[in-house]
Amino acid sequence: MSAKRPKAFQTRLGLLVLFFVAWSCLIVFRLVDLQIVRYPEMRERARRQQTRVFEISPKRGTIYDRRNRELAVSIKVESVFAVPPQVSDKPRTASLLASALGLDPGKVRRRLEGSRTFCWIKRKVDFPQVQKVRELGLPGIYFETENKRFYPKRELAAHVLGYVGMDNEGLAGLEHLYERDVRGAPGRILLQTDARRRYFSSVERPPTAGADLVLTLDESIQYLVEQELQAQVETSRARGGAAIVMNPSTGAILAMANVPTFNPNHYGRYSESAWRNQAILNIYEPGSTFKVFTAAAALEEGLTTPEEQIHCMNGGIVIGKHRIRDHKPFGWLSVREVIARSSNVGVIQLGFRIGKQRLERHLRHYGFGRPTQVDLPGEARGLLRSAADWHTVDLGTISMGQGIGVTPLQMITAAGMIANGGYWIPPRVVERVRSDQVSRSPSGSQAGGRRVLRRETAETIKEMMSLVVAEGTGRRARLRGFSAAGKTGTAQKVDERGRYSHTQFIASFVGFAPVDNPALSIVVLIDEPRGLYYGGQVAAPVFRNIAEKTLNYLSVPPDQPQQEWRDDTRVAELGAEKDPLEEPLMDAVSWTPATLNGEQAPGLAEAKVEARQDQDLGGYEDAAIDGLAVVAVPNFMGKSLRAVMTEGTRARLQVEARGAGLVVQQSPAPDSKVAPGSTVRVRLNRKL
Repeated sequence: MSAKRPKAFQTRLGLLVLFFVAWSCLIVFRLVDLQIVRYPEMRERARRQQTRVFEISPKRGTIYDRRNRELAVSIKVESVFAVPPQVSDKPRTASLLASALGLDPGKVRRRLEGSRTFCWIKRKVDFPQVQKVRELGLPGIYFETENKRFYPKRELAAHVLGYVGMDNEGLAGLEHLYERDVRGAPGRILLQTDARRRYFSSVERPPTAGADLVLTLDESIQYLVEQELQAQVETSRARGGAAIVMNPSTGAILAMANVPTFNPNHYGRYSESAWRNQAILNIYEPGSTFKVFTAAAALEEGLTTPEEQIHCMNGGIVIGKHRIRDHKPFGWLSVREVIARSSNVGVIQLGFRIGKQRLERHLRHYGFGRPTQVDLPGEARGLLRSAADWHTVDLGTISMGQGIGVTPLQMITAAGMIANGGYWIPPRVVERVRSDQVSRSPSGSQAGGRRVLRRETAETIKEMMSLVVAEGTGRRARLRGFSAAGKTGTAQKVDERGRYSHTQFIASFVGFAPVDNPALSIVVLIDEPRGLYYGGQVAAPVFRNIAEKTLNYLSVPPDQPQQEWRDDTRVAELGAEKDPLEEPLMDAVSWTPATLNGEQAPGLAEAKVEARQDQDLGGYEDAAIDGLAVVAVPNFMGKSLRAVMTEGTRARLQVEARGAGLVVQQSPAPDSKVAPGSTVRVRLNRKL
């Protein structure tokens, strides 16, 4: 027995030694695997668990106006983030954070539970909310300073400036187009956690500020244009509008305004339609404003002279199966009178002299049918079909501004070509890109322009446009102390059926001032005005208000005697005698005082002004094609003058009224079919 025990002991001891040797080998093997073979993997895993690198948005460059006034700046704000391992009570923390920051508690809790080392709670938080979170004193909740884009003038020039997203990325306007210049280089922050799960951070790479932009916009002019445009859109109950002010000699855009607009500090609160820069995106048929370019092409080709007499066929011309009318019958008119009185028939005859191929070539030379290459993103090219696709009637309609699509920016650039003596100069809104190292012109900017009109032609068209303002449809664009030239336009919009609408119009005016040495060219567009809708009624007064105030602001010397003329919209202001041009019209509306059945009739004074304005423009400016533009005469019998004027405007008819009281007689009779712009004569009497 004694001999067997030592042998058994030795066996057990050997097994134990063998076990320890095997165990030691396994440990050594595992250590070698972890420390040598898998060392890079383990080190990377530890780094991910203990550290996190995230970017800090850089300071975007400041955007200035032409006088170095700030339009867009970057400010320091706090962002709230969490280190989840340090948050002991996640449900309670999520509830408190959501209440302080205006967030959904469920989403905050999921962020805390779904992240191991780091998660954003809310970025770029307003100061009051930051204070609420600080006062809570929650463990594991920290703050990081970031840069946030801020627009101190709020809506001012919003469509030009654009806006910036949460990640400091430009999403629209100049912020998007000049992203590489303005953004700068982001910094890197290293967030680390030690073995006790204590958080500390360090700056691995500081952010680099972006370059500044100096614009051609003038803050004061921009504000003025926005106010005038907004006022007219509200007054006319229009769908919207756009206006641009440009220096025709340099192409520098001094203002670009749109209605509706938005606040880029809170762009997400607005509909996408409010973000739309109509000045460069809205394609519309220009109507009568386009007639000056048809005339320019005819003069360039030597096919007419300003004094040539054209017979306007007593207000109608037949092209194929279509009859195109004037707003009223004309006989012989000189070419300059054709433009001043906005004769469709006269301009169509010029268009047929030019021909399809030559007219298309000139229009493209004037910049239509292609982008102007302005330094703003997303510019529309307009619509100008190849002459090979034009039908015979298309030559006539395009000559007078229908069947072609343009943008407001194309129109003002082409008008600037006439103003500056014949040079097409590309428009621009950025003067230079400025940084600590260098100040340079923006990439792709073009110096100078190209001649597209002979100086003689430009001066002749300028004279014609001056006549439009002095004696024609643009009389409401006349300025105090300054000469002005321009052209009115009233274009029918196309309805859902693809036909020209009888109720939806675009009223426009394009012009410049002073005439001999223009400092400004201006385009005004009012989309779907209600009530009065002609360009001479709705858009021309906006041009006048903008031009007068801007010329005075720029200290441009007056070139006309002060208060040399009188406009009917300034009777009380100027106290002048009646405009002889409008005297016959006032005779046609011969009732005073404004009473009805012996009592004061509210609104009759306003109706008197409306009666004059409905007819004081030369009349209906654009063509009426048989089968598409025929309106029924409303029944005015027994109605007040105010009701007659309202219904007449809605039906696109002119009204001549005599007497006072209620309508006792009208001609043409109710339900008669007449062309738009026709005159309906009514007689009123207080005794029915």
